[in-house]
Amino acid sequence: MTPGHVLARLADLADPCAIVVRFEDDPFASVVLTRRGDVISAFRNKCPHAGYPLQRADGRIVVQEGRYMVCAAHGASFGLEDGACAGGPCNGDGLERIAVVVSDGIVSVA
Repeated sequence: MTPGHVLARLADLADPCAIVVRFEDDPFASVVLTRRGDVISAFRNKCPHAGYPLQRADGRIVVQEGRYMVCAAHGASFGLEDGACAGGPCNGDGLERIAVVVSDGIVSVA
């Protein structure tokens, strides 16, 4: 994941949302890209509780109350904007943040 790597078009991100973005050059690497209002954030797709990816078997991430994403494995919840642990077995450990930039409607790694 190098600076400038394009993650998504801003127009493709619903509000609120949490989506998984995979990398063609590494099928095991992915990030969670989130939107809540004007705040666009990205995180390593790895729950700090047990190391599992956040998405369900169908590839989707559950968003609750328009503010939290929920790990499908054990129900840990994290803030869409900051990735902070909001409840469940994450015991205060948040998601690893990845810096992003939005320019001309494109979200990319900063």
